[in-house]
Amino acid sequence: MRIAQVASNFYAVSPNSNRGIYSHVAYLTDHLVDHGHQVSLYAAGNSVTKAKLEYINKYSVAKMAISDNLKRNYLNLLLSKCYKNSDNFDIIHAHFTLLSSFYSYLAHVPTVQSIHSPIDSETKKILKFFKNNNYISFSLAQRKLAPELNWVANIYHGLDLKKFAFNPNPKDYFLYLGRITEEKGVHLAIEAAKGANVKLIIAGTSYSQEGYWHEKIEKNIDGETIKYVGEAGLEEKIKYLKNAKAVLFPTQYNESFGLVMIEAMSCGTPVIGWRNGAVPEVISHCHSGYIVKSVADMVKAINKIDKISREETRKRAETYFSVGKMVTGYEKVYAKIIEEYHQKNIEKNN
Repeated sequence: MRIAQVASNFYAVSPNSNRGIYSHVAYLTDHLVDHGHQVSLYAAGNSVTKAKLEYINKYSVAKMAISDNLKRNYLNLLLSKCYKNSDNFDIIHAHFTLLSSFYSYLAHVPTVQSIHSPIDSETKKILKFFKNNNYISFSLAQRKLAPELNWVANIYHGLDLKKFAFNPNPKDYFLYLGRITEEKGVHLAIEAAKGANVKLIIAGTSYSQEGYWHEKIEKNIDGETIKYVGEAGLEEKIKYLKNAKAVLFPTQYNESFGLVMIEAMSCGTPVIGWRNGAVPEVISHCHSGYIVKSVADMVKAINKIDKISREETRKRAETYFSVGKMVTGYEKVYAKIIEEYHQKNIEKNN
């Protein structure tokens, strides 16, 4: 198949990216190339890929000293370039919640859209005009946010399981990994760790302008029991994941997926996650971690984490969340959409 992958040029697409969207697109694109497909990647010019790279700017737009308005225009230029060349492809896979919808009707090939971001009320008002587009969900929970959309497939994220390698012997700490914002519930992880009297390492980006860091996080960090290590790079992140007794995932909103959960499980590290969004789909309760709905539940789960088999946790990642399984899923969807598109054209012309 001739496939175009198009992602935001705000950051570089790379299998080593610490940003979930960009590593996901990199894994998918590279493995499609390995499977013999002709793939073009429309992204930032400093992206790392096995595909033919098409770009507007040599570097990721986020690093350019330009206005936000100009950054948005460069993003539209990238999409415009992709759809201008649409006759060169059998299908376009757009990694945008909404923006690619404005271009999809202009092409003579089908588009499939992966929605990586939560669907807010304002976006939903515009999405309804494109409800018949082809959408791919990352979890069944994600579909509940906009059930009226034409969901053509559900494909879980997949990882390079060699990179996120299994470790049977963790150290004596628990881990929170991710954005430090209120909707992620980091303060609840701290409260649970204190309640269970265990060490907690926090790794991720804080946003001082939100006030959340100063009000609920910073005052609890003592460098011993509660330790903050900043935003970890890929290798450092994997090290923390492999050596944690468990990852605490107290999300307070409807997660579309939650990549850190499968990164942990790939390392054999169980996850204690709040019952929100995709969490019950990703974690197998009492087998690869625990699903909780309160701090008290999380404390109990922490205290019985040794009952979870790290080998069984790793097995779940191998069974459901490998990059090979993910790519095979996309290949099947692409083939189906292309066939349906051509069939509709035949019927239309008869």
